[in-house]
Amino acid sequence: MEDKKDKILIFTFVGVLTLALITLGLTYAYWILTKQQTGENVVNSACLNINFTGENDINLDKAYPMNNEQLEKFLSKATPYHFTIENTCDDLANATINLESLDAGVEKQLNDEYIDAILYETDYHNNLNSIKKLSASMYNDENKVISNSLHAYQLYNFVLQKGETKSFNLLLYMDPDTPMVTANMNATWKGKITLSASYKEEPIANLNGLKVPVVESGDGLYAVSHDVSEISEDWNKTEYRYAGSNPNNYVSFNNEIWRVIGLVNVKNGDNVEQRIKIVRTDGIGEQKDFGNYAWNVNNGANWAGSSLKNMLNGIYYESGTGECYTGEIHDEPSQSTCDFNSEENLPKGLDATAQNMIDKKVVWNVGGINDFYHKNVNIVYESERGTSAENVYKYPSEWSDTTDVGGKFNGIGLIYPSDLGYATNVLERNVCFEKSFDDYFQDYCYINNWLNFSEEIWILALSMEDSSEALYFTSYGLRPASSITSYKIWPTLYLKSSVKITSNPHLEQEYGTIDNPFQLSNE
Repeated sequence: MEDKKDKILIFTFVGVLTLALITLGLTYAYWILTKQQTGENVVNSACLNINFTGENDINLDKAYPMNNEQLEKFLSKATPYHFTIENTCDDLANATINLESLDAGVEKQLNDEYIDAILYETDYHNNLNSIKKLSASMYNDENKVISNSLHAYQLYNFVLQKGETKSFNLLLYMDPDTPMVTANMNATWKGKITLSASYKEEPIANLNGLKVPVVESGDGLYAVSHDVSEISEDWNKTEYRYAGSNPNNYVSFNNEIWRVIGLVNVKNGDNVEQRIKIVRTDGIGEQKDFGNYAWNVNNGANWAGSSLKNMLNGIYYESGTGECYTGEIHDEPSQSTCDFNSEENLPKGLDATAQNMIDKKVVWNVGGINDFYHKNVNIVYESERGTSAENVYKYPSEWSDTTDVGGKFNGIGLIYPSDLGYATNVLERNVCFEKSFDDYFQDYCYINNWLNFSEEIWILALSMEDSSEALYFTSYGLRPASSITSYKIWPTLYLKSSVKITSNPHLEQEYGTIDNPFQLSNE
């Protein structure tokens, strides 16, 4: 994809980092590490405002290689160099912080491999995993800021949202494994911290206020186009869906970790709009999993009147206790009591904040199709939203607070087949979209898919062959099953358009990860 625009700002520290070896006695070798930064350095442009405040220069005397225990004590007390970066433009800003080594102009130059750097945003918390040991694996020589530097080492590459400010701290010290040999005696190392920042008019998706780059390869957010004009051209709006083996689509919801499926087309009243769709999957951290539930104890595939829909939108939504139907996978269920309030055996139900974030007016389409599992994802997507007799077995093809007047609440459903189908990021992604679901699962398409699962789960789709059957996913494809059979469930819902998604930046982990999930706020 051709970039329309690319502007770059470059800033380098004027300070020099020097290491000199001094010997005291016979058994100890000491290094001196100093860096000098004076005054305040400011770089302004129409898009970026970069401030290096020059606070707390690094100045270490008589430093020496330390073991882990000594290093932890040192790092917990050391005063770092501090600087801030602010993005004042309307586009995403891409920034890279390098440490570039220079010719020290001395007889003995200490090798780069003996320099360690820690760059972090918050107060140092004794996390040795954040240490960057200068090595060839960190080379960023093709993006040197200083043309005559020996090597450029990338310490951090990150994205700044509009108006976002990041504050950084830098610590430098000798690597603990620096050998005490003559070649390192009275040696000097010099280098400079450099920063390059750019913005590009590249494809981005606005996820309720959070701008996310749209990718064409790897894990990330993909654009998905549709041609379903036979239903309505309104459905042809481009969607944005997360795809890949583990994209950064984790979100904090209901004091749990859910995942963002994407920005998808939905019907709201008579209009087709777009909403953020999220799912609670099994196996995230220490969260309690849902058990196995029947789709409908009355042996009918009508989702709007099913026992599973009523449970999710009743006692689970209310964090209550009540009737449910559970059993072993593949087996018929028995009547049970499910407690979504104690959090002893089941997940906690939704709290008031989470309840208020759900868009209850979104219409859930539950159309079906003959021979569902032998159709490709594009046909399945259209069929899910179909309303004709050809696409719907016998039950209403839509349900929401307005269409299912008998329901107490309607807003929590399950994932669609198309949700899984569009979640792959293999190189021949569009080829996979033309494969039947059977071939999709048996081929390479299912390899890089974050909606991969280890056990059978119910999905929101109807079987056209039998009115008592619903559909479920297995590791070998899409299959029908009696609605009184028990399978796993993944609660799924749409967020109100007023719910804003924000990042919670942390240098050691990109935003949207399981350790640093997206944050939600309801304006």
